[in-house]
Amino acid sequence: MDNPWHICNNTTVFNSEKEVRMALSAHLQELSEKHRQLERRIEEETSRPGSDDLMIRRLKQEKLKLKDEIVRLEVRTRH
Repeated sequence: MDNPWHICNNTTVFNSEKEVRMALSAHLQELSEKHRQLERRIEEETSRPGSDDLMIRRLKQEKLKLKDEIVRLEVRTRH
């Protein structure tokens, strides 16, 4: 992501830094919601008798990847 006018490896071109920040903000909100949904799914799965440890592990890995992406984008928006 060397070009500051491209975001999320897509072909959308933004004409201003404000547009980039708005797109990043919307993307961060989307990622945060997905993170919350995963947290709920993990809680539901762990509270269930006979929960699937492999599924819980995969959900936690996915949640961690989302958190890493959220942090990376938050750092980028501060600069």
